Amino acid sequence: MQPRTRHHLPGAFALAMAAALLAPASARAADPSPTLAVDLGGVQLDLVLVKAGRFRQGSPPAEAGRGDDEALREVTLSRDFYLGRMPVTVGQFARFAAETGYRTEAEKGASGGFGFDGKGLSQRKEFTWKTPGFPQTDLHPVTLVTYQDATQFAQWLAQKTGRAFDLPTEAQWEYAYRAGTQTRFYGGTDDSAAAALGWFKANAGNGTRPVGQKQPNALGLHDMSGNVYEWCRDWYAPYAPGPAVDPEQTAAPAGDKPRRVLRGGSWLKEAKHLRAAARYRNDPGSRNADNGFRVVAAVAAVASSAPAAAPGAPGPAARGSAAGAGSWSRTTIFAIAGAGFVLVSAVIGFIGVLVHRSRSRGRPVPGAPRDVTFRAQGDGFWLHAPAHMNGATVHYRCFVKGQLRRAAITLVPGPRGQFVYTGGAPSAVEVEQIVSSSWAAAPGAAPPWAGAPGAAPHRAAGGWHARDRRSSSPDIAVAAPFRGYPSAY
Repeated sequence: MQPRTRHHLPGAFALAMAAALLAPASARAADPSPTLAVDLGGVQLDLVLVKAGRFRQGSPPAEAGRGDDEALREVTLSRDFYLGRMPVTVGQFARFAAETGYRTEAEKGASGGFGFDGKGLSQRKEFTWKTPGFPQTDLHPVTLVTYQDATQFAQWLAQKTGRAFDLPTEAQWEYAYRAGTQTRFYGGTDDSAAAALGWFKANAGNGTRPVGQKQPNALGLHDMSGNVYEWCRDWYAPYAPGPAVDPEQTAAPAGDKPRRVLRGGSWLKEAKHLRAAARYRNDPGSRNADNGFRVVAAVAAVASSAPAAAPGAPGPAARGSAAGAGSWSRTTIFAIAGAGFVLVSAVIGFIGVLVHRSRSRGRPVPGAPRDVTFRAQGDGFWLHAPAHMNGATVHYRCFVKGQLRRAAITLVPGPRGQFVYTGGAPSAVEVEQIVSSSWAAAPGAAPPWAGAPGAAPHRAAGGWHARDRRSSSPDIAVAAPFRGYPSAY
């Protein structure tokens, strides 16, 4: 029997909502701009606003060229986001490399990448993003970049702009591609429609083409079909059944080789791979001459900073009347006080929501064993747990790039453990709750690991917490050197 859950909203949250509704219209956030332009230093990166909404991800069983991993499901994306108008280009990536001194994995590895040798992709030391085996200009999409190379570019953008950048989730990518359509391609149904949308095996020749030459979709996004495959944030796995809200596959499935999702088809592939629902996957360390990426950005900047006034330049107060030069007006004081009240109320309400949610979770399992451990590596962490915990749900939180993140995963530990993707190296990881649906269904029954060596639960508000799992300085392992991944072709 599941514990009874209260569904009333905390008073603090109601207070915050009331304050927000009573706040003057000028204090509310303005609608986001339909486009976003980022100056990379002589090179510009353009993004397009994608509004939140709902769509059907996947393809119907009768769709031509359909893969068996395209099960239909209803997906809701709850937040607006910006998506790159085009794939990241050679010129944009070159600006990143010049400013940071970054070297891609193909450049650092002893065996190079998979470039075009005149017949197909083959691995050579000289094949890198600068020399993929075919001519390219600054307007060609960058290729021979790994998943890690792409995320490093996104992190550089975040540092330059004060705005969160990342790779899109698979759901964000397909939602943006479709732009309200449900056909095989955003521009039609037949393979003949693909020729107007992008570059693929039948029309590309021996290499990529400059971006922006083909028909965009309704949002103004170019090259979503063909030219280069684009890395997505998700690990490749079957879609979870049923409707989903902001889905993201944060861990590779047990028993399968960990691979990241790529979308869109490429100049080496047939038209069917350019479909909206078509999925592809590859080892995150793969560096192929038809793999590229585009970036996604948060609508709101993390922090805003106004440029300082030049020495001797009059400030806002000096430009006002002499009577107001030495003091703030009553209007300014009331505006600041009102904004402060709204902010404090919103924070209190947010904390109340967190408390409410923690009380509304499923029944936690006491007796979490002490041999649940974490080891940070690259863009996530390895979770090691006893085999008898297989199938349990772990609610965890971690700090990534200074931000707190909460999530839950189902334990499917393999011989090496279970890798959990967090989007960056976590500086701390902590288990909040461990829930077993089978135990919760039998009131009074002992959990599967009751009495396990070292089991010592810590009772706290909202459930059983393993506080001793937290580590502010985890052992961050160095990734193994690249020894050459098999070509995907």
